[in-house]
Amino acid sequence: MKYGLSLLLLLVLFTTPAWAQEEEDVEPRPNRRERGGGIVGGGGGVAPTWSFINTTTLNRELAAKGLPALSEDGMFMFGGHGYIYTMIIPNLRVGGMGYGGGMETRRDKDGQYQSVRLDVSSGGVTLEYVIPLGRLHVAFGGLIGGGSYTLTLTQSDNAGKTWGSLLPSDPASAVDSRHELVNSFFAVQPTLMLEYEVHPFVNLGVQAGYFGTVGEDWKLDDNFDLMNVPDFGLDGAFARLHLTFGLFLGE
Repeated sequence: MKYGLSLLLLLVLFTTPAWAQEEEDVEPRPNRRERGGGIVGGGGGVAPTWSFINTTTLNRELAAKGLPALSEDGMFMFGGHGYIYTMIIPNLRVGGMGYGGGMETRRDKDGQYQSVRLDVSSGGVTLEYVIPLGRLHVAFGGLIGGGSYTLTLTQSDNAGKTWGSLLPSDPASAVDSRHELVNSFFAVQPTLMLEYEVHPFVNLGVQAGYFGTVGEDWKLDDNFDLMNVPDFGLDGAFARLHLTFGLFLGE
């Protein structure tokens, strides 16, 4: 019994330093949020947007033609987005986005039906740099791409129509009119976003930015160049909600 206890004591004395040395040699396993090299992953989702489009000048021009004004409170737009972290530059992500929306005003004025509709579509490449603060991320960057404004003006007697009255042989007798004006533009949108990682597979973000466009050429009814169009100055700020599904690992 005495010899057995002595051997056990010697075994413990010799093996304890070895265990300690092995534990020192093994580095602690990093947790998902302590990895270096930035965020890894990507995803895609939906992006409902409220655009504070500036219709003040347009409404003034519409009023001069006796047409109804559009809302000056903004426009709802909807679209989708996607991105992936490059890993070449930590926390830099590239992607794409596309969205669109429209608004319309209709009225009956002295027996005459009038309608004004404005549609906007845009899309492009996104580039953002992300500053991770735990689950909260701050992302700044923007979008470069293109899009179009489509302005549809309709005016007609508010009465039943007949086949014979459509496109009469004498153009001077035509009483109905409907014109579509299209402006294609180059789009630049600087943005700032706060996003929160609800789950490793779900990000929720709130983004604000400015919708800027360059392009003055208008087409009428998809065939004719329209000259001397006033500068409507439709550019304006926007607020956007990002719901992104994917895989997000890293800091």
